[in-house]
Amino acid sequence: MPIEQSDTKVSICLLGPSFDTGNLGVNALVEGSIKVIVSRWPNARVTLLGSGREDCEYRLELFGREIRVKSLPIRFCKNIFLSNHFIVLFLYGLLLKVFRFRGMRRRFANRNSYLKTILEADLVADITGGDSFSDIYGMRRFVIGFLRKWLIKIFGKKLVLLPQTYGPFSRLVTKILARHIVNYAAVVYSRDKKGVDDARAILGAGGSNGKVKFVPDVGFLLDPRRPSHGDIDELENLKVAGRTLVGLNISGLLSCCAEENVFNLKIEYPALVISMVELLMKLENTVVLLVPHVVSMEEDDASPAENRSKKGYREQSDTVACRRCYEQVVEKYPGRIFMVRGRYNHNETKYIIGLCDFFIGSRMHACIAALSQCVPAVGVAYSGKFHGVFESIGVADCVADAREFDNAGILDQVQAVIARKEGLSRHLEDVMPEIKSDILNLFNVCGLERLEGVDLGA
Repeated sequence: MPIEQSDTKVSICLLGPSFDTGNLGVNALVEGSIKVIVSRWPNARVTLLGSGREDCEYRLELFGREIRVKSLPIRFCKNIFLSNHFIVLFLYGLLLKVFRFRGMRRRFANRNSYLKTILEADLVADITGGDSFSDIYGMRRFVIGFLRKWLIKIFGKKLVLLPQTYGPFSRLVTKILARHIVNYAAVVYSRDKKGVDDARAILGAGGSNGKVKFVPDVGFLLDPRRPSHGDIDELENLKVAGRTLVGLNISGLLSCCAEENVFNLKIEYPALVISMVELLMKLENTVVLLVPHVVSMEEDDASPAENRSKKGYREQSDTVACRRCYEQVVEKYPGRIFMVRGRYNHNETKYIIGLCDFFIGSRMHACIAALSQCVPAVGVAYSGKFHGVFESIGVADCVADAREFDNAGILDQVQAVIARKEGLSRHLEDVMPEIKSDILNLFNVCGLERLEGVDLGA
């Protein structure tokens, strides 16, 4: 239940994310972040300053009531005269630093609703896609994330970095820019314990290490909801019949990057996926459910039109990768291979994953959807983020790191975890309530001073 608070309405901006990327892990982070905010301030006005083209409003069900959240995108397109373009907002910020008259501030705010939202914000929180505070995905993504946070600094707003991964950084310039933001932030949360050291290293000797704190990933808080459509009855009937349901998330990202091997993996990912299915088919009474966690535009018309034209986007979807695997094995194992089809949002997909008795995922938040429901899971890792998040709940040995092991080694690890899945399930049942409580109380322990009459500290 939400903590009782004053009726004072706090205005909080959540920087960067949106619900329309097609990545259900990002959706889980957005909703989890909003849930943390509403838990601390039930009447808070929450605005997403994220991606996309058009303003919109989302309606979420949290704590048994409807929460309305506006989404106001900050654009980085060629049309620099848009009122919500980064350059326009940046220039407003510079002008307000020069002309500090209250009347000037009010006049500018009345002319630009995006500027007004930023000016009225009591606090800005940032999640950076969970793992995009890094140059691992390229400079463009990092720079856009940096500029959003830098804009908040220009306006002098209090910035809190929500639980995320910091680094790795392969370029000196990204390290310098990251240090600039981390030093400015009022509180820096890492979603894993190693990340606390990483964030402190970014701060350097002159930084305030006391502001770096550990709190697990907010994705653990996402509520599952039973879909009212699709093939959910068929899956539930399998459970009633006593079949063992194993979920397998296949990453379109790893599938399309297999030849270039941009993550320096030791595996042959497409072959590994087929080998996993073969391994699972040897288990008695087992059926396999292929679960996409980044949906393709072909199956999700609600995703932004601008993404449909991006070369490579469809190839990176899990939907395409899962379908490819399904077509290769369905005739060999009739009645034992299923695939999640159609449109399911992040809450509904989490419910489907919760039906599984065991889960194997190459998308970390697909694994979090399982673990948070006490479903034992193996994470096939392509980066260090898996280790930290799994370790944060005491199951670090359930990570099969594709940077260290080849196909045979990954399969051996999967078998070892399957052999002790009952004990893992009991462990998760013991620790998960405290994990979720720690995340929900994130703003209660952050040590921030009072803000607009509402105490942000413990």
